[in-house]
Amino acid sequence: MTSQASASTSTSRFQHSDAKFKRWGRRSPFIRYGLPMISLTVLGALGLGHLLQGSKDIAKVKDDQEWEIIETRKALSRTGPVNAYKPKTISLEEELKVLQQKVDIENYDYKKIPKLNETK
Repeated sequence: MTSQASASTSTSRFQHSDAKFKRWGRRSPFIRYGLPMISLTVLGALGLGHLLQGSKDIAKVKDDQEWEIIETRKALSRTGPVNAYKPKTISLEEELKVLQQKVDIENYDYKKIPKLNETK
């Protein structure tokens, strides 16, 4: 008997809280709809800011490592090993002359370019 009574009271308590929750939507819709939406927006923005800050920190660490490598190479170049390589200076006029010697534009042969759907 007591189990039935406790079951009926818990059911009535559940129905009572359900009715109370439904009343919230009619009485103050801000609490039921507006507050969750605003909190979701604010917490989402904070979460995204936290994630973006993490990626910025990682990019900063990588950038610092690259700068350390560059500074190390500069230090090595002052002492000698990297400075041993000296590329020759190339001018456009010299490159044009070399290219003109390689390619003869006066003597050429006409060659037909095959089309895609053409068979041999």
